[in-house]
Amino acid sequence: MQSALHSQEREYYFAQCQLMQESVDKMKAYRHDVKLHLAALKDFTADNKEATEYLNTLLGDVEESEVYSDMGNIAFDSIINFKIKDVVAKHINFQLSIFIPPALNIEVADVVTILGNLLDNAFDAVEKVEDKMIRLTVEVNRGVLFIKMENTYDGIMKYVDGKHEAKQAITTRKDGDGHGYGLRNIQKSVEKYDG
Repeated sequence: MQSALHSQEREYYFAQCQLMQESVDKMKAYRHDVKLHLAALKDFTADNKEATEYLNTLLGDVEESEVYSDMGNIAFDSIINFKIKDVVAKHINFQLSIFIPPALNIEVADVVTILGNLLDNAFDAVEKVEDKMIRLTVEVNRGVLFIKMENTYDGIMKYVDGKHEAKQAITTRKDGDGHGYGLRNIQKSVEKYDG
C-alpha cells in the first residue's frame, strides 16, 4: 500500500511539473506572436501618443517575461522557471548555470524537494540583506549530478536544539519549531542517490 502511495505521489509530482512546463511553453509561443502583433499595432497608432506609450509598455513587459531554464528536463526546467519569476520581480541578482541532459535517473519528487527547498531557503536569506544575490549551478559531470546553491545572507544562523552537527537542520527563524524540515527533506532525497 505504501509503495502504491509512493508511486501515486511520483505521478502527481510529474503531472505538476508537466503542467508548469506546458505553461512555460504556452507563454513562449504567446510571447513570440504577441510581440509581432503589438509592434504592428504600434505602427497603426503612431499618431496617438498615449496608445504608443501603452504599447511600448506592453512590448517591454512581453520582452521581460523570460524562460531561465530550457534544458529539456521537465522537472528541473519547471521548478527553476516557476521559482525564478519571483526572484526577478524582487530585483534579486540571480545567476544560473545549468547544463544537464533531458533525462536523469532522479525522481521528479526528489528534484522538486531538493531544488524547491534550496531556492526557498535562498529567497528567505536574501530578503534580510541589501546585497541580494543567488547563484545556482546544476551540471552533470562524469555521470554525477552536481547542484550548488550560493546566496548572500545576514550571517545569523540558529541550529535546532543548539546542536551543530553536519546532519542537523539549521534555521534562521526565531522559533526553530516547525522549521528546518526543508533541509532534512533535502538530505533524505540526496541520500537516496548516495549523495
